[in-house]
Amino acid sequence: MIDIISQERRSYVRGDVSFKVKFKIMSPDEYQDLTKSNKEIFSHDKREKGIDITDTDNKDSNITPNTSLIDFLLYMDEKLDQILDFVSKDVADKESLNQGIGSNISGSGMNIITDKPLEPGKIIHTNFVLSRFPLVFIDVFGEVVRVTPVDEDGKTSYHAGTKFLDLRLNDRERIIASVFQSQREAIRRKKDEN
Repeated sequence: MIDIISQERRSYVRGDVSFKVKFKIMSPDEYQDLTKSNKEIFSHDKREKGIDITDTDNKDSNITPNTSLIDFLLYMDEKLDQILDFVSKDVADKESLNQGIGSNISGSGMNIITDKPLEPGKIIHTNFVLSRFPLVFIDVFGEVVRVTPVDEDGKTSYHAGTKFLDLRLNDRERIIASVFQSQREAIRRKKDEN
């Protein structure tokens, strides 16, 4: 008897869900500069509040974040930024925020369907609402790893596979929970149809 070794490459559950994605394209250098400046800002804020920044994963910390509240505030902050960008910039700048349809998401990456091709190796800053109840708002950077043109009804769309770069563990768990929830709902619908 021959033993067959499974070569499953995916380490997270993957689901076919559909959701709107807003994203901005940047170079790897722009991404590095942005993450470096964010680390400096957050470490400065923590020092001012007396939080020990050397041990950020301290389980005995008295600070217990309310993740739902944080997500809601991030969502509101993003919306306000988009409104301010829309009001204050000219038409050429408004086109820098791209939109697509997210699909086939997992805890490690997702597929984005766009009208224009994306360049592999580019970094995209994405945000999307994966679920409205409970609210699952994700704001994450991803690297475009592949782009596949797809012709449907004489129109070409582009499927861009992206790998998440800075997804927090909490967000990864929320994505996986949302995928499981949508799979359960699909199973229930099939049972109801039969």
